[in-house]
Amino acid sequence: MSTLLRLTIENVGLIARAELEFGAGLTVVTGETGSGKTMLLGGLGLALGDRADSDTVRTGAERARVALEIAPDAALRARLADAGFALDGDDDLIVQREVLASGRSQGRINGVPASASQLRDLAGTLVDVVSQHEAQRLLAPAYALDLVDRFGGAETLALRDDVHRLHGELHTARVRIAALRDDDGRKIARAEFARFALGEIDAVAVEDDEEDERLRERRDLLTNAERILASLTTATAALEEDGAAVDALGAAETALLGLARYSERFAELASSAAALQSDANELAARIARERDAVELDPAELDAVGARLDALDTLKKKYGGSLAAVRAQRDAFAAEIADVDDRDARIAAAEREAELLAVALSERAAALGGRRRTAADAIEEAVRAELAALAMPAAALRVALEPLDAIGPGGGERAELRFAANPGEPERALARVASGGELSRVLLALVVVVADRRDRTALVFDEIDAGIGGATASAVGARLARLAAGAQVVCVTHLAQIASCGDTHVALRKHVRGGVTTIDAAALTEDDRRVEVARMLSGDEMGVALEHAAELLMSSARSRPPDAAARGR
Repeated sequence: MSTLLRLTIENVGLIARAELEFGAGLTVVTGETGSGKTMLLGGLGLALGDRADSDTVRTGAERARVALEIAPDAALRARLADAGFALDGDDDLIVQREVLASGRSQGRINGVPASASQLRDLAGTLVDVVSQHEAQRLLAPAYALDLVDRFGGAETLALRDDVHRLHGELHTARVRIAALRDDDGRKIARAEFARFALGEIDAVAVEDDEEDERLRERRDLLTNAERILASLTTATAALEEDGAAVDALGAAETALLGLARYSERFAELASSAAALQSDANELAARIARERDAVELDPAELDAVGARLDALDTLKKKYGGSLAAVRAQRDAFAAEIADVDDRDARIAAAEREAELLAVALSERAAALGGRRRTAADAIEEAVRAELAALAMPAAALRVALEPLDAIGPGGGERAELRFAANPGEPERALARVASGGELSRVLLALVVVVADRRDRTALVFDEIDAGIGGATASAVGARLARLAAGAQVVCVTHLAQIASCGDTHVALRKHVRGGVTTIDAAALTEDDRRVEVARMLSGDEMGVALEHAAELLMSSARSRPPDAAARGR
């Protein structure tokens, strides 16, 4: 198990500098009213990620600093390594926080910058702070239910996580079903239009994205067929009829061949004329084929025009181009399929919700059973603890009441009910418990769940409010027994509790040069007698010292053997 070793504070509140050594077992912190006990715990909170502001910094100082040294166990070392704060060898863990007068802060873990949230994550594995304010949390149903679940152990907490997850999944499934049903009317209306549009598009049966371009070209040919035919006929005549180009090129070739015997140049010219005549013949044949292909077909022209009109109508209504029309057609088809499939999807979602509801009911029932078992065990254990805390007749009951419906936390709520004396009816703890009773109930509950907690240290901040005398002695003895198995720090104003500590730290307020400061010092046995005497009567001499010595001896005798050994 990890162990808190040392807390160093500089310029926090009225504390110029204080160093608190955490011993094994029970460390008690005392001091006169206003001596800074709360500031000391505030420094611990800063190191572990509590909110920081400019009021944190001591007046006149530029910055406040806190450093917490911890001896980590293997589990903490592994968590640090996973988070990027690995330790070297057997090095201790050092958590630091610096707060500027402006209120800005910077944390470090092993010298590596760390955010406040990372410090808080670390604190969640190290320290439980139990304060007077914590006692008020006892009155909240959520606190009581969480207490039961933590006492129930890992299986109960796993069941609670399952219930929370299943409840969320069931809620999501029901929202999806409602959305499917609520949207049916709108979807059906859109689907009806989609069916009409799809029928209109499919009736035209667009071939491809370029069909309109091809049809326009064909319409132009058909519209100008007579003009095209006349021009092609003229071109054919110019190439083939008497005196036309083909015959003229043949005559030129013949004339040039007659001169070939006089020069190579004439032979080349004759060859060129022959080639031109061949090309002219080919051109004439091609023009003739085009001429013969020209059709004067008014019926086809009407059909092409009608087809173009149909395509243009679609383009105007569904996107401006045939590509857009075809894409819209696919969208309409998908929308129709979506609506046609809605009943199947609603049925599938309802089946999923039914399965989730059954699983949720089963897990919630299992969780409820474990909670009832844990509640009974808590009541029995707390009854014994309250007897040890000078409340022998007191009874605490964990009432589990069923909810109308299973919620994210399960199927029941919890309430702590209390009766301080025999014959008194059980009532909600908030209505019947005094401040001192609340403090002792809280301590009893903390003790009961102590062996089910993962954190290293328990810090009690003046939970001794409203008690004194024999009750205070009983509380001190119980804290000492608790410290036999865990590291405990207790800030107290009662001598009976302070006398039970294994380590005793006293805070002193001083005024030097007009500036108020606070110091912290670990006390020797002689110093402890003086401090306990002051706490008993305000007097540090004579009878008060004798009473203090007796109280310290009595506390030492009542401590568990291992605690007594630590205190020597």
